[in-house]
Amino acid sequence: MSSNRSSGRSHENEDFILKLQELLSTNMKKKTKLLDEICSHIQRLNGEVDDLSIRISELMASLDNNGSINADILRQLLQQ
Repeated sequence: MSSNRSSGRSHENEDFILKLQELLSTNMKKKTKLLDEICSHIQRLNGEVDDLSIRISELMASLDNNGSINADILRQLLQQ
């Protein structure tokens, strides 16, 4: 669930930090490959943010007349 994703992302971020530190002592070809990988990671994260933004918008649109949130939509959002 959410904690598993956070843990996975934390580990993934640590890997990128190590790779960035490695850039200081590596050749140009390897630097280019690593920077491409980092850019891809950032693009993927941007996509996730966009998806969450859409889901939050849907959740806000699902507010009923009493101002309560559709529990199913909220549950799905939290499980992502």
